[in-house]
Amino acid sequence: MMAIIPVLRDLHFYLIHRLIHWKPLYDQVHHIHHTNVDVGPITGLSMHPVEHLLYWSGVAIHWIVPSHPIHAIFHLQHAALTPAQGHAGFERVVLHQGVAVKTHDFFHYLHHKYFECNYGADGVLPLDKWFGTFNDGTQASTETMNERLIAAARKRQTATERVS
Repeated sequence: MMAIIPVLRDLHFYLIHRLIHWKPLYDQVHHIHHTNVDVGPITGLSMHPVEHLLYWSGVAIHWIVPSHPIHAIFHLQHAALTPAQGHAGFERVVLHQGVAVKTHDFFHYLHHKYFECNYGADGVLPLDKWFGTFNDGTQASTETMNERLIAAARKRQTATERVS
């Protein structure tokens, strides 16, 4: 169960993060978090109460799947600490000469810069790569993201014209 919790968290975070980027929820709820363009460790959990409810709802799995309270505590700690890591303000923490721990901050910084990419946590599951929302900051990746957004806008426009 301890090994499965990071996987569950990645999946849950990606799904709720995509959900709160849906325009009605984004406008009413998630825009508060995105006012933090220059992210820092505190901004990771700076969000609307509805977003907090969705974010912390992942721990409810422990009422459905039989698990030990230690698993729920680990799940809560994982949820509490990973936002600071993703909003740290630097990409690596140097521990010793040539030894560094990646913080995934650049990945999430790009999400705050462009809004429409990198919804996941760049953790265990490569969900953004699987769903075509990954951006690594390169020109090619940004162009791919822009093409995806233009195609989606054209599709919405075509659907609107059919209804009219």
